[in-house]
Amino acid sequence: MIRLSEQRRTAPSWVRALDGRVKIALLVAYSVCLFFIDGLAGLAAAAVLLAAAGAVGRLALGPVLRAAAPAYVIAAFLLLYNGASLGWTSALVVTGRILLLVYASVVLVSLSTATELTAALQRLLAPLGRVGLPVRDATTALSIALRFMPVTAEELAAVRRAQAARGATFDSGGLVGRLRAYGGLMVPLFVGLFRRADRLACAMDARCFGAAKTPVYLDEARFSAADVVALAVGVGLCALLPFIP
Repeated sequence: MIRLSEQRRTAPSWVRALDGRVKIALLVAYSVCLFFIDGLAGLAAAAVLLAAAGAVGRLALGPVLRAAAPAYVIAAFLLLYNGASLGWTSALVVTGRILLLVYASVVLVSLSTATELTAALQRLLAPLGRVGLPVRDATTALSIALRFMPVTAEELAAVRRAQAARGATFDSGGLVGRLRAYGGLMVPLFVGLFRRADRLACAMDARCFGAAKTPVYLDEARFSAADVVALAVGVGLCALLPFIP
């Protein structure tokens, strides 16, 4: 299985070279426009736009879909709940928004490094730090949360394979039986995630995270012409999505 980190290494240099602030701004613009889309045609156009971004970044479709696996349970619940209360068309729109938002986050993480995202968020939110808000802590937590999305999918796949090797079945029986079988994956999944989080906390403490009050950057990122063009084109395309009937 191709991991997202392996995909990141195969991305074209000009995509990876885009400023992290541009990538985050494009994700924010795309996310905001998703919630102004009211029809399936607009969602289809948003999906095509996201697929084009992934194709430009040379991301394989399968690993991106698998990385968003934890969101499928929430999406199924939203589909059933909204379908029963608001109608199936509205349910598909709501569910599509959530899934596209998750996929967009996966694409962002696949084309960026955790260090790049953390530095970009800190630069974007630096003005809030002047009024006493813990910008560095918040941005670090957010970047770790984004990085843990594909890690959660990988952990779930590993637990599922381990359970299947011990005789557990996930593809047989009725709906209740399958839900019960997948429910048995949750305990080892969360145990593994908490173990990873504990190791991460120990590593950050060993590196004296938070000891320095002023953040230090390895490079002085500046907007290039490619960054400006990518930002303008990306935001313009996102702004057109809500107007698609």
